[in-house]
Amino acid sequence: MKNTLIDLFERSAARFCDNTFLLEKRTDRFEPTTYRQAQARALEIGAGLASLGIAKGDTVSILAEGCNDWIISEIGIFYAAGVSVPLSIELEETGDLTFRLKHGEVVAIFVSPSQYRKVDAIRDRLPRLRHVILFERVQGMRPDDMTLGELERRGRELLADYERKIELLTRARNIQNDDYATITYTSGTTADPKGVVLTHRNYTANVEQALTQVDVPEWYRTLIILPLDHCFAHVVGLYIMCHQGATVATVQVGRTPIENLRNIPVNIREVRPHFLLSVPALAKNFRKNIEATIAKKGRFTELLFRHALRVAYAYNKDGYLRGTGLAGLLKPLVALYDRILFSKVREEFGGELKFFIGGGALLDGELQRFFYAIGVPMYQGYGLSEATPVISANSPRHHRFGSSGRLVEPLDMRIVGGNGEDLPVGGKGEIVVRGENVMAGYWRNPASTAETVRNGWLHTGDMGYIGEDGFLYVLGRFKSLLIAGDGEKYSPEV
Repeated sequence: MKNTLIDLFERSAARFCDNTFLLEKRTDRFEPTTYRQAQARALEIGAGLASLGIAKGDTVSILAEGCNDWIISEIGIFYAAGVSVPLSIELEETGDLTFRLKHGEVVAIFVSPSQYRKVDAIRDRLPRLRHVILFERVQGMRPDDMTLGELERRGRELLADYERKIELLTRARNIQNDDYATITYTSGTTADPKGVVLTHRNYTANVEQALTQVDVPEWYRTLIILPLDHCFAHVVGLYIMCHQGATVATVQVGRTPIENLRNIPVNIREVRPHFLLSVPALAKNFRKNIEATIAKKGRFTELLFRHALRVAYAYNKDGYLRGTGLAGLLKPLVALYDRILFSKVREEFGGELKFFIGGGALLDGELQRFFYAIGVPMYQGYGLSEATPVISANSPRHHRFGSSGRLVEPLDMRIVGGNGEDLPVGGKGEIVVRGENVMAGYWRNPASTAETVRNGWLHTGDMGYIGEDGFLYVLGRFKSLLIAGDGEKYSPEV
């Protein structure tokens, strides 16, 4: 069955047309954009790109902070049947940014005002780059560059021509499952980054798979605090929400990176999300801020909070065995502490937060126990960009500290020993998976593709095992993979 990202988006735009899709704060409050409104803009952007000569399969980048324009521009790229190349705003133009734009053969790029200087400084080294589209006009921009508003105006002019409108819609709706959707670059230390090519079906399949583990009702809200070029945020924060007709908010863009970070706690209280995506660095900061707030309440409150944590830890055990045995006797005390202490902590997260989903690097078990105790569990998942990315996840239905949860479905997994043999339950070896979420390959890198995907099986390079309890446990890397606290993977190739 054909199911592309355009198919997914158009179904949601039809079914949930008046639901709020996006929330964005530009001035003093968050303003909603419905699915119907987002579709209208995405169509205009797609038509605008087509008017510039963007053809099926052309690569178009986005270099910007997370915002409505980011999300709608990517959907617009898909309406033009282009391939999105999302880029991190942390990239510097002298090396990594130049490489990605050249290697990705990017012909057009959407940029925010804060990122324009980077692109302008290197465009002479990018012979394929024909169009630079700014989200907002900036002083000193080149005359042949255009704003997103100008692109949308071009799109409206094209859509006013009935035949050209039908041609655009036909182009978008003729995208097939195996057509490329995105190229996501992983970071290299001693070797060039690899471009992970994900198809439309990779995305829609992983959305369907992830929803077998985590329930997301259409009334849910999330605030995306991870970069949208992060594969984890892309799928779980954006396209799962879109599939369900739910609401996606983005952090208010500040004048500086520090201001962006300071906006996060304020925006969380304003949006009142039902779940948040996190990586270890964010989790540690959240805990640090919570404990600092408690300390300001005085010595007695701090001691009471620590005792409440110890009681909750004893009651919760490893999550899977919560409240079993003699620990069940602690339930009334846990409920009391929740009412007088932990519920107040949750108010700082808006009061509606039900859980975090943890991705990127493995989350420390102590952090998992802490957030579980205060009533907003941080459910560890496992995945990698080459698997679009979700492979397994803990969830409200079944979870165990120290594990990476249960496999998404449908997905085949093998644990393979050093000689290529399949290992039984409990056997520790390389995690190897097969499913519709496995990447098409690495962009312009057939050798690495052949090494990583063999006969349809993705060799992750991660060591782990399946426990008797059915949970996946990830132990580390077969090869030396460095994982930063923000979840970014750095692969030394020697």
